[in-house]
Amino acid sequence: MSRKNKFRASLAAASARLGGSHLTREARQRTTAAFTKVMYEEGFTHLAHAKNISGRHLRIYVAVRKAQGIGQRTLQNELAHLRGILRSARNHAVADAPELTNGELGIGGGSRLGTNTALTGPTYDQVFAKAESQGRLGLAAILGLERFLGLRGNEALHARTDTLRRWSQELSNGGKITVLAGTKGGRPRTVTIGSIFEAMAAVSNALTIAEAQGGFLVVRSDGLPAGGLLQARRIYHSWAHRNGIKPHSARYAFARAQRDFYLEKGYSAREALIAVSHDLGHGDGRGRWVKSVYMR
Repeated sequence: MSRKNKFRASLAAASARLGGSHLTREARQRTTAAFTKVMYEEGFTHLAHAKNISGRHLRIYVAVRKAQGIGQRTLQNELAHLRGILRSARNHAVADAPELTNGELGIGGGSRLGTNTALTGPTYDQVFAKAESQGRLGLAAILGLERFLGLRGNEALHARTDTLRRWSQELSNGGKITVLAGTKGGRPRTVTIGSIFEAMAAVSNALTIAEAQGGFLVVRSDGLPAGGLLQARRIYHSWAHRNGIKPHSARYAFARAQRDFYLEKGYSAREALIAVSHDLGHGDGRGRWVKSVYMR
């Protein structure tokens, strides 16, 4: 094994000990790959273990990533990953050094509000029209599930014919769905659906497409199912990017429609936000956060 691969394996092993959800582990893997690449491209070819990382290496990594145009929030997340890995490798002196905080590294502050806005009806219709002309209706169907069921992208990507049939039945029987696969932290949740008609149409459309594609919504350009979740996610997000869509904006539109639904049912503004937070999978303590992020 080359020294570079040994170094990356050391970071990966330290990362694995931290555990976390599937998406968190994937994000840390991306960070370890990026960090290894930068370090060896910058000439630090002596690095072979997480214990060898010093403050100088973190400072250079931040400088290089900034030059690459990486956003501040992304860099903050990457440094959080690296600090966790360093602690796992018992390199606390670097992980917890006061001179290596985000502020000292020049990546302090920043807002967690993001830049997403709610997906509008006309834009949604245009996306479906484009998807039809591109032969990518399965990808547009995933966007529809995010929009009318409030699913995270990862949850929608897990949907296959059996899940879609169950959701269709649940919507018909009680207007709620249970989300099992792809949830954050592996925690199942129940979503109350305000726009039943639109949700049933989105599920029915997705089911028809999945049945025609061998049970999957994401297929490759050759018509075969994507080779796993990672490839499916890349196909979906690449398609969305090419068409100028941020998939999470569909959840923003869902959240706003849900708030109005609960207000019409007689919920107070505070209670409506708590209910929306539950539907989105954030729990009952994030009502104010949902308001500041999803309702802007």
